[in-house]
Amino acid sequence: MVGIRLIIIMAIVGGFIAYLADKMGSKIGKKKMSVFGLRPKHTSILLTVTGGTIIAVLTIGVMAVSSQSARTALFGMDKLQKELKLLNAEKAEATVALDAAKERVEEQNKKISELDAKMQDSMRENDAMEAKLAEVNSMYSKAQEELTTLTESKAQLTSEIQELEKTTDALRKGIINMREGQVYYRAGEVVYAGVMRGGLKHDANVAQVNWLLQNANEAALERLGMQQREEPLQAIWLARGSVDNAVRALDKSKGNLFFRVRTVANIIVGELAVCEIEMFENQFIYPDGTLIYSADYNLRDDSTSHDNLLMGFLTQINHQAVQAGVLPDPLTGKVGNMDAATMIETSNAIRRINGAFTINAYAKGDITTAGPVRLRLEVIPKPQKSEADE
Repeated sequence: MVGIRLIIIMAIVGGFIAYLADKMGSKIGKKKMSVFGLRPKHTSILLTVTGGTIIAVLTIGVMAVSSQSARTALFGMDKLQKELKLLNAEKAEATVALDAAKERVEEQNKKISELDAKMQDSMRENDAMEAKLAEVNSMYSKAQEELTTLTESKAQLTSEIQELEKTTDALRKGIINMREGQVYYRAGEVVYAGVMRGGLKHDANVAQVNWLLQNANEAALERLGMQQREEPLQAIWLARGSVDNAVRALDKSKGNLFFRVRTVANIIVGELAVCEIEMFENQFIYPDGTLIYSADYNLRDDSTSHDNLLMGFLTQINHQAVQAGVLPDPLTGKVGNMDAATMIETSNAIRRINGAFTINAYAKGDITTAGPVRLRLEVIPKPQKSEADE
């Protein structure tokens, strides 16, 4: 608003002065007045120029009086230029400083980015280290558990060894009138054998195997001529794995199993009998009354003695039974023993015939894989051919 008023005032004052100058010029021209000895025409021009100059001076004066900006523009321009130059210099310095600051900021940003990348790498490495640490801790825990188990096993084995040493000392001290170095079990000899029921629970199977081992131990003590004391003596030794395998076999089996406790080497008097356990399915081989073997003989054509003939017949029965699945004794290879009464009766029957005859061997009772093979022998004479028939 101040600028507008200033323009209006200057226009009015300028117009008024121009009007006065024009009037004065006209009057001077009409009256042909002269100033400074000038001609009236030149005097009029001088007056007009003077009026214009007055108008300009008044305009500048009014502007200077009424506006601080105008006064500054008219009288403080040099100062303004100096200040402007100073400001431009400061601006240039500020621009340089700003550019430098921007460069520093960019460098800092790069450093921050690098630090962020390193931090991410460190975090990933830290995660990997934590995973490895967790794995190491897990392995350490497992190792501790295994160490504890091994320590317990070692303590148990140490206890068993001490018990075995005590038992061995007791056996050595308890054997009287036995020659040093006498073998009381040969390698592979059966110490004890028995049939175990399958399809039972685990605890029952453990009890069955313990019963087998107890009877085997008693058989070994009986072989040594020793009796059980209040403190049980141990005459046999089996590896824990062998016993566990026997229990597992019973756990898996639905049918009965035949077990044999056998020595693994010659056992000297005074030593523990180191044994192993054999397991077989106890299959049904011969029902009672089954004809196992039959053979024809003729004493007229055969010079073999009665006893040798009968022994050969029994040998064939032994082969037949083994092929059928009956387990033989590992030392003798026999599947059973014939009682003396049956042998004598059969031998006498053969002697009475003194000709052609047939011997039939029948199962005396049911026979399984475990054996033994018990026989009922039958001697049947054949009709003799007459000389006319010949």
